[in-house]
Amino acid sequence: MAAIERTAYPRFTPSLTATELQRLYAPTEEEQTFVTTHARGPAQHLTLLVLLKCHQHLGYLPALADVPDQIRRYLCQQLHLPPTTYTVVEATRTLARYRYLIRTYLAITPYTNGGVRVVMKAVHQAASTMSDPADLINVAIEHLIQQRFELPAFSTLDRLVGHLRHRVHQTLYTQLTGALSPAQQARLDALLQVGDEPSAFARMKASPRQATLTHLREWLDRLTWLEAVLAPQPLLAGIAHTKIRQFAAEADALAVGDMRDIQPPRRWSLLLCFLAQTQTQTRDQLVEMFLKRMQRMTTAAHEHLRELQDQHRELEEQMLAVFAEVLDEVVQTPEDDPALGQGVRQILTTHGGAATLRAHYERVSAYHHNNYRPLMWRFFRPYRAALFRLSHLLGFRCATH
Repeated sequence: MAAIERTAYPRFTPSLTATELQRLYAPTEEEQTFVTTHARGPAQHLTLLVLLKCHQHLGYLPALADVPDQIRRYLCQQLHLPPTTYTVVEATRTLARYRYLIRTYLAITPYTNGGVRVVMKAVHQAASTMSDPADLINVAIEHLIQQRFELPAFSTLDRLVGHLRHRVHQTLYTQLTGALSPAQQARLDALLQVGDEPSAFARMKASPRQATLTHLREWLDRLTWLEAVLAPQPLLAGIAHTKIRQFAAEADALAVGDMRDIQPPRRWSLLLCFLAQTQTQTRDQLVEMFLKRMQRMTTAAHEHLRELQDQHRELEEQMLAVFAEVLDEVVQTPEDDPALGQGVRQILTTHGGAATLRAHYERVSAYHHNNYRPLMWRFFRPYRAALFRLSHLLGFRCATH
């Protein structure tokens, strides 16, 4: 049975503020005239008004004993009655007349005059995407209110919704497993076999660990194993994704022994949805692991770049010193003096020669613009085979160079 607290079924609140009382229970002149016209005596006026205002707020007639005293006292004030005036438990015939008068006045249709059909239609449609009984009860309440039907007792609504939910699920179980071959049924049942090692069903619930190369390879093996069990996507065609996730969550919450106690086709349906969800999650987890690894590679490449830049700083200072000597030579020697070229060449030879200085320049200038990407290869190389395998499992191609 669904907990009424988790649903939108209208109920009395423990206490109301003066503003809430005014907004929810203040009677209009027309309503007061209605009460005085159809009831005799102060207590009867109060009784009819209490039932009328409570029906407006709740959508059904509550038991008079359940009406909070705070509401009774407030309505006594509105009718200018003493606060000691109480509602009276009328005879069954009188209460039936009050109920008929209120329904007619509010233009409300009794639940028994078509409300069941409204609930069946709304819940049958919603149950193809929803599973939570509380959510389905809320759908039923919404449609009954929209179509001006009186709400039944919560237990009545709960039983009907539970029956409809079960019937829709049975239909979905048959639809899900109707195309399963005997071999596929055996593969699903094999997931629940228990031996010296944990069952395959328990292995499916494992969580990924840190994004190391070893764990990445383990998760690639996991995806290969899961896809070898069965390809559930063709069997799930036409089933709402929300329903697949709900069935998968139901299976995930059960132990292997509980799953073995469930009879087909429900057991195969839960396993099929759980397998599909686990395959999807494993792919997502693999991509996430690889992205985390790439982020760490990027961070390592940045750090290596900073180290190289620190190492090159002394070399840059030496090259600037050479350049300063060349400038001095140019300043001190006339432009048309043939000795200028010889002086410059002598300076370059003294510092290792033009080829060496050019090599120094190439080495230093390669990282002037913080280009860390060439440095990533040294960190990426061990993951190359794993990346190619991942791209194959995920169905896309990546460059081989």
